[in-house]
Amino acid sequence: MDERLPAPIRWLLIANVGIFALGAVASLLRFPLNGYLVGYGALVPEYTWGHFQLWRLATYMFLHGDVWHLLFNMLTLWMFGTPLCWVMGAKRFLTLYAVAGLVAGLFSLAFYPMAGQGGIYIIGASGALFGLMLGYAKFFPEQRIIVFFFFPMPAKYAVWLFGGISLFFAMGSQTGVAHATHLFGILGAILFFQLEDRGAALFGKLVNWRETKATRKAVEELINHEEYYDTRIDPILKKISKHGMESLTRQEKDVLEKASQRKRPTNSVDLERWRRDNDR
Repeated sequence: MDERLPAPIRWLLIANVGIFALGAVASLLRFPLNGYLVGYGALVPEYTWGHFQLWRLATYMFLHGDVWHLLFNMLTLWMFGTPLCWVMGAKRFLTLYAVAGLVAGLFSLAFYPMAGQGGIYIIGASGALFGLMLGYAKFFPEQRIIVFFFFPMPAKYAVWLFGGISLFFAMGSQTGVAHATHLFGILGAILFFQLEDRGAALFGKLVNWRETKATRKAVEELINHEEYYDTRIDPILKKISKHGMESLTRQEKDVLEKASQRKRPTNSVDLERWRRDNDR
């Protein structure tokens, strides 16, 4: 596997670290940039829906509360995202990242008010990253992950352990961490792969339908060509063989002349094989 850092990972790291650093420098200069960033970029249900500020569904993924929050998320992005990006390709990887983050945000907007947790704001890339972890488990199921710094575990089990922990805390008391958003990120990745598989199957059926249609058209052309010669040309050729060219009528000569100018359909269909395969 290529050891270089893929471009999507590199730009996501630059964007997340850059925004955090910009806010930190502004705070040192006593300029309240962080307040503006969180105020206008965090995922807040009443503002996202009530004021139709839909950009928050994207911007919340690039904001982090403190350096440890940022460090943990960027480490997760690097560890799981790098091999996953090389396997999936840049566009497909970014689509998974975006879908997981957007689904995590959308479900969070519905869940937290229903759970009676009003006045919350959500920031961080964790929803998208949990989606990447599910993708990692899909492509590298047996790869060992050190859980809690001590316990090695295959990725296919570790991702569900993390999901179970998030579910436990999401159903419990408020901890200041959007655990339900983590779960919804996993859900987003599941939806992505399900839709991708169904889309691929549908595309395959469409291609097969078009190929079948083209084959049938080619077969019809060949059959029509055969029938023309069987019904029109063969009787004339037999007459010539038996009585000579002088026995032909003017109409029969015209038919032969047109037949000599008529070209056989140019296609790659093996008519005899097609008939055997279709019992015709």
